[in-house]
Amino acid sequence: MAFGRNSIAVEDFWIDESLPMKRSVLNRVPGLALIGVLTGIAFLINSFQPAISPLALCVALGFIVANFSVWPDWAAPANNFASKRLLRIGIALLGAQVSIASLRAIGLKGLLTVLVVVIFTIFGILLLSKLFGMTGDLGLLIGIGFGICGATAVAAIRPQTRATEEETSYAIALISLCGTLSIVVLPFLGHLMHLSDRTFGAWAGAAVHDVGQVVATASVWSPAAISAAIVIKLSRVCLLAPIVLTLSFRHRKYLKSQGKSENASARIPFIPFFVLGFIAVAILQNVLTVPTHVHDDLVLASKILIGAGLVALGSGVRWKSIRSIGPRPLFMGMIAWVIVAGVSLAAVRISGM
Repeated sequence: MAFGRNSIAVEDFWIDESLPMKRSVLNRVPGLALIGVLTGIAFLINSFQPAISPLALCVALGFIVANFSVWPDWAAPANNFASKRLLRIGIALLGAQVSIASLRAIGLKGLLTVLVVVIFTIFGILLLSKLFGMTGDLGLLIGIGFGICGATAVAAIRPQTRATEEETSYAIALISLCGTLSIVVLPFLGHLMHLSDRTFGAWAGAAVHDVGQVVATASVWSPAAISAAIVIKLSRVCLLAPIVLTLSFRHRKYLKSQGKSENASARIPFIPFFVLGFIAVAILQNVLTVPTHVHDDLVLASKILIGAGLVALGSGVRWKSIRSIGPRPLFMGMIAWVIVAGVSLAAVRISGM
């Protein structure tokens, strides 16, 4: 029994248009197994070296296997499924990390401080990317990755942009590099400035990108700093849904301006389905009494699914294409990292956090 184009309601969720459903699912199993193994290796390495982002490792492992070994043909059918379906389900489950109690804990002044830092980060990096002569949406990926939640944010917004797989992988690698440097540099500078536990934690939560790297940075300082860092960091995660929505409208407008309103833009949901999922999970997390172990399982499932999607994404990137991007985004990113760290600290101190 074959399925025609019109039978696919939502972006080829489980079935391939050209294959019977059973064959399509079975064809994906070997590739998903390989992606699962590489994802497991990434998280295993992270368990020994928490400073290394498991999501960046997922991209790296997919890239390494595809470029320095051979990505088997039998794994190919799983790539599109993992890099789209699994990734978006993982991002939807990220809503489990949104806590109204955490937002109340930092108060209105804290929320405004976070909002100012995020807006400055995104638009500041967009300006820097233009000054460095960067084209396309690479600057946007880096800006939102720096501003919201690292690799997860990059993966979430990529479908709403014109960014290539190479630009996406480049952005994730750069963000991971800067986040890793923060683990060493921020505590050193914090001691020089004699920051309090709360101030340093708030600084780490505002300036460092990936959630794991925020925790690692604050852990170097003190247990008290970890609590402050996590609260600030998760308040940034709350901004992911409105950012994706804004970019979705922008992308539809771009497609229409290119004369594609009758085909490409018509296939883009007005509100991305994974954003609706993110909002639904966040609401349920705050309305219902969710047991701690269930919450932890949702957070872990989110990380694993996003990681699997990023392995598939990395496997589609070629070294020659990465080299063609050049070193300018790297230099721009390092300058942006320094500026964002400085602005974040200034904002935290001015607000009295």
